[in-house]
Amino acid sequence: MTNKLNYYVFIILFLFAAGCSAEKTDNNYDEEGLKVRLLEILPEEIDLISVEKTDMKGFFEVNFDGIEPLYVSADGNYLVSGDIYLITSEGLVNKSEARRDYQRKTLINNLSEQDFITFEPKKMEHNIFVFTDVDCGYCRQFHNQIDDYLNLGIKVNYLAYPRAGINSESFNKISYAWCSEDPGYSLTLLKQGKDIDKTLCENNPVEKHFNLGNTIGVQGTPSIVTDEGKMIPGYLPPQELLNILATKS
Repeated sequence: MTNKLNYYVFIILFLFAAGCSAEKTDNNYDEEGLKVRLLEILPEEIDLISVEKTDMKGFFEVNFDGIEPLYVSADGNYLVSGDIYLITSEGLVNKSEARRDYQRKTLINNLSEQDFITFEPKKMEHNIFVFTDVDCGYCRQFHNQIDDYLNLGIKVNYLAYPRAGINSESFNKISYAWCSEDPGYSLTLLKQGKDIDKTLCENNPVEKHFNLGNTIGVQGTPSIVTDEGKMIPGYLPPQELLNILATKS
């Protein structure tokens, strides 16, 4: 996935540079004007979502489907790839990562509660979203300790991310869990290496989850997203995860 994103970013930068070298402008574009200028050079497979103002004078943020945001100057002559940092008296603030947090939070909040397989503690202190794969060893280790996470007040909302891809065996297995009468119990059985009824249903959210994971930068499982949209990649033991959540809250 990372190689694909890097490829598309390279293509965008190359095309933008070619367009600018052919014709530099002295214009100051608004969001719509920049969008038109970008659409003139972008290939059809790259989906331009929006051009938005930033708090960085003279630059706009350009958002694509499944690609990291880029930044373009108001005159349309310069395109910047990479994170933007704000210099403050307390140090550097990664504005790009803050934006990614907001986007992850927004996209996950757009899902309904019925889309998740949820394990809820008696008293919730923290709420997390976990992209999981039933054939992933660390995902199984995480789920084997699910009671420990719950006892620490951590609510776990599972999303499906079968790493082998859509229509793979892992994709079908995790779909069976979401389609079962008791999804939580079925998911637990699968993570124990046991078989469950092989029943598929229409409109299960597995493919939607997988595509969402790709959009927000999931590269492996488990991948944890906090209520604030921050990404925590990989498995963490219960107490270690709690310490991080307490620090971020």
